[in-house]
Amino acid sequence: MVILAHGSVQHRSAVSDWATGIAAGGALTYNAEWPSGSGPTEEVVASLACAISVAVDDAATHGGDTSRVVYVGHSLGAGIGAAAALGGAPHLDDCTVAAEGDTLPDAFVGYEGPYDVATVDYTNDRAPLDPPGDEAADPYAQIGGNPELMLRLLHGDAEDFSWFDVPLSVSEDFADALSTAGYDAEVVVVEGGEHIEIWEDTPPQLAVVAQVQELLDEL
Repeated sequence: MVILAHGSVQHRSAVSDWATGIAAGGALTYNAEWPSGSGPTEEVVASLACAISVAVDDAATHGGDTSRVVYVGHSLGAGIGAAAALGGAPHLDDCTVAAEGDTLPDAFVGYEGPYDVATVDYTNDRAPLDPPGDEAADPYAQIGGNPELMLRLLHGDAEDFSWFDVPLSVSEDFADALSTAGYDAEVVVVEGGEHIEIWEDTPPQLAVVAQVQELLDEL
C-alpha cells in the first residue's frame, strides 16, 4: 500500500497523476489532504502521522498488504513527511481513527523535499529560521527512529522556476546524514525534472511511479 502527500499550499489533486500511476501498478493507494500551509510544527507532522495510521487501518479492512507500506511526498510533503516516516510526533491522541500497533512506513520516496525546512527559512533566501521549527517536524532530529526505513530522495536537474527553490544539495546532505546513521538511503537524480511540473508523463511522475514499484518489489 502507498500513501501520498502533496506539497506546500497545494491540494491532493497536485499529485493525483502520481496516485493513478501507482495504483495502476496494483498498489492500494491513498492520496492524503493535509495542512501544508502551517509550516514545520508538531501539529502538522502529527497530521501526516495520523494520515498514515488511518490509511493502514483502512487498508487492513480492504485486503491491503500492510507489511509493505510506502510513503510518497512531494516538496513539503516530503520534507515534513520524512519526519513522520522516521517517527516524528508518535502520539496520535487526536487521531480519530488509528491503526493498532506500529504504523510507520517501510519505505519513503520524496521528490525535491526541503529536508532542512525546520531550520532554514525558504521565504528568506534560505536564511536560518528564527525561531526554528518544532523538533518533531525536523527530519534530522528524527534520524534514529524507524531504523529499517528505506529512503529514496528524488531530485530534478532542470532549472527551477518555483519560488520554493530546493537545491540538490538539500537531498544530498540529508542522504549523507541518513547513510552515516546506517539507513538504506539514496539520492536519485531525475533528468529533466522540475519542481512544479509533475503531471502525467513528466519526468518526475514517471520517476516516482517507477521508484515506488521498485521499492514494493524489494519489500
